[in-house]
Amino acid sequence: MTLLTLKELTADIIGERAKVAGEPHWLVERRREAWAHFAQAGPPEWRRTDLSGIDPTALAPSSDTLVTIELDASLERLGVVAKPLRAALTSHEALIQRYLDTAVAPLEHKFSALRAALWQDGAFIFVPKDVAAEMPIRVRYHLPPIGHTTLPRTLVIAEAHSSLTLIEEFSSPDQSVPSLAAPISEIFAGPGSSVRFISAQRWGNGVYHIAGQKAVLEQDANLEWTSIGLGAKVQHIEAETTLKGNGSQVNWYGATFAGSDQLLLTGPWLRHVGHRAESFMQFKTVVNGNGYSVFDGMIKIEHESAATSTRLEEHALHLSPQARNDSIPGLKIDTNSVLKGGHASTSGDVDEEQLFYMQARGISKTEAKRMIVMGFFSPALDSIPVESLREELEATIESKI
Repeated sequence: MTLLTLKELTADIIGERAKVAGEPHWLVERRREAWAHFAQAGPPEWRRTDLSGIDPTALAPSSDTLVTIELDASLERLGVVAKPLRAALTSHEALIQRYLDTAVAPLEHKFSALRAALWQDGAFIFVPKDVAAEMPIRVRYHLPPIGHTTLPRTLVIAEAHSSLTLIEEFSSPDQSVPSLAAPISEIFAGPGSSVRFISAQRWGNGVYHIAGQKAVLEQDANLEWTSIGLGAKVQHIEAETTLKGNGSQVNWYGATFAGSDQLLLTGPWLRHVGHRAESFMQFKTVVNGNGYSVFDGMIKIEHESAATSTRLEEHALHLSPQARNDSIPGLKIDTNSVLKGGHASTSGDVDEEQLFYMQARGISKTEAKRMIVMGFFSPALDSIPVESLREELEATIESKI
């Protein structure tokens, strides 16, 4: 298939290609609608995300993204499904039609419309009612050295009283030309379900990572979410947990390390809708060189919510005077029924007294900094259940100190 740039594509071309690929009519029409929105929409007004180094219209959506899905055979025997999203359109079309694009709004801005119009493939994860998927499921997205544009999707459906652990990874070598990665992750946790979700971004230099991630929790559902951001030239992630059901809970940990010439922004939201819902978010950020990181977090308590308990925290550590971190925690409350709610933010350099104490006991300054940073990130790293991945992430962090 000839690779056309975004400037050359039209709704008719996109629709015809979708038909040739055997996609159902409803999906073809969704793609056409999203493309029409993309074509007429202006660029989003993101004050802290610098996209001047890339011209998306000159890029060509590529099918070269490598998607690897790892599912233990024992889970297959329990009815767990983990397969490429395109293949699942044949076997699970009704479920996909019901859930796709209902968490991450497809027409919210120009890039969300682009993702909805041109997503190529991804992963479909389904866990039936009352099934406990005890072995982690891994989905890996990888770009070749010249990746152009990749727009994968992860769709997760955990039915009532089920459980699963999903690890989503993004990786690539450094890119010889600017490349755009625009993934979507949608997670639906049914009543009484338990989901552990680890998302690790470690693209190579030259990648612009514009992602949408959202989890929707039904009654008494529980989510453990770990967000790792280490790679890419620019990162802009819009992430949200909607505590829709009564008694739903989320614990959300993050680790971001922006090194030289990196701009990494994460905008996580905790949206409370149900009664007696509980949430806790703690992000840790390290910046080095002239790296720039932004934490734009928000707690939103809707009017219909009652007996809410929530807290949001972000803590930043500076390893060089040129590095910068902007922490913007917020709290919007539209109800009088709040049991507990608050946010906090701290930012500072490595404690010189702590360094002196460690050096006085024979630890070099470099090793002392390494130990401090790794301890700082431990809440997020310790939540990763796969030792090999944890070691890879630790090695990446150590190389940036």
